[in-house]
Amino acid sequence: MKDDRNTSQSGPLRVAVVGSSEVGKSALTVRYLTKRFIGEYRSDTDMLYKCVLQVDGAPQPVEIMDTWASCEDSSDAHLQWAEAFVVVYAITDKHSYRWAANTLQELSERRPSASVLMMGNKSDLGHLREVEEVEARSLALTHSARFSEVSTAESCTTVSQVLDGFIKEVKAQRNGNQSGGSPKLRKISVTKMLGSLIGRSSPPPRPTTHLIILDKEERNKLQTPISRRFCRPCLRPAHSLPCSPHTAV
Repeated sequence: MKDDRNTSQSGPLRVAVVGSSEVGKSALTVRYLTKRFIGEYRSDTDMLYKCVLQVDGAPQPVEIMDTWASCEDSSDAHLQWAEAFVVVYAITDKHSYRWAANTLQELSERRPSASVLMMGNKSDLGHLREVEEVEARSLALTHSARFSEVSTAESCTTVSQVLDGFIKEVKAQRNGNQSGGSPKLRKISVTKMLGSLIGRSSPPPRPTTHLIILDKEERNKLQTPISRRFCRPCLRPAHSLPCSPHTAV
């Protein structure tokens, strides 16, 4: 499949945060960008955050897409738009882990050169654990993905360290080198819409990033539609839709 995305060194690094519903994708993204934790938020559309990070001593534009799990009609666009993926599941939800496993398989077949980070969220709820860390780590290793367990609610430091390191690797892969260094948040500004994602009982975060809310039409513009469609369960081209008895995506 031809990849028409702009991957020049001067272009933004594009990262898609994907996962099933209620695993904490939005909380993770906002925690990383603002250092604040949000317990209540709307999650019915894609959110595109644009910021500039300091990576290896140089400013690097980064775009982070917080995807809406129910947007199956735009999954092809997400796969084509991003050059790196953060696949999130909740350690307390086996179904979300299976969703993540299917996504890793899909990325391995359709975007084998993409950088992938698998993150198990809600590690603070160990007493409700349904997914063992060793199982998830083994799965990530099978698909050549990085792996980490985090608690978005408890630790800002761990979330920042993991995502900082991942973004650094994404840039290194783009540039074709493995130089060291640690990216740090540099320049950021935010729109009023971020406040609408926060529960009224939570204090608004310090402005940090440009936020763009994407409706269905805008999601479809992420990438020119491709001619082939795929069945998510069997991960094969669907010549007739749906790929009975599965649903084509």
